[in-house]
Amino acid sequence: MSGKKIICLDAGHYGKQNRSPAVPEYYESDFTWKFHLLLKAELESLGFAVRTTRAEKDKDVALTERGRASRGCDLFLSIHSNAVDGSVHENTDYPLAIVSLDGESKELGGLLASAVKKTMQTAQGKQVWTKANSRGTDWYGVLRGAAEVGTSGIILEHSFHTCTRSARWLMDDENLVKLAQEEARVLAGYFGVEKPEKYYRVQIGAYTGRENAEKQLQKARDAGFTDAFIQFD
Repeated sequence: MSGKKIICLDAGHYGKQNRSPAVPEYYESDFTWKFHLLLKAELESLGFAVRTTRAEKDKDVALTERGRASRGCDLFLSIHSNAVDGSVHENTDYPLAIVSLDGESKELGGLLASAVKKTMQTAQGKQVWTKANSRGTDWYGVLRGAAEVGTSGIILEHSFHTCTRSARWLMDDENLVKLAQEEARVLAGYFGVEKPEKYYRVQIGAYTGRENAEKQLQKARDAGFTDAFIQFD
């Protein structure tokens, strides 16, 4: 992991939690688990190192402990969908980034929320908040835990599952892949991470005698392939 940017991904909620009143088949915990794994794969393909806060979907881990799992990371990112009480609200449809009080993640939170708005085509624009408790620390336990270990964090609400349109959108696997790709693109741009190049190698042949191998090597070099070489297994 040396030299890589490290993102700590947190799937909000566990088990079967936060059912949508608009689309009963939707549970926030199902979405967050599936999506954080998709985002993890996209980030790793771009060259990030990724840490997660829970190894199992059904395992409950304390809020501050999840935040503290980001020790040594460049960002703590908690995945959620939002809700307005326990009833359907069709006209509340916007992404929200709740960022750490330290302010270090405010810009990135705005960029990620904009990416959610663009990809999900929400009815309203993005919002970016901070929220403090009476002690002047982060209101949300996961952000407090991250702050304790020196990591700036973002809770990213992917619109509202109390809105039928958004809940149905978040249940579509193709949509989630597009969303993961877009969020990974934003994170790569922000942290200056470039996708590692891949190289394809061509083998001309395999020989039991070195003399035959050297003859074929010379033919390749005569044809202009100056980087041809012999590999012995």
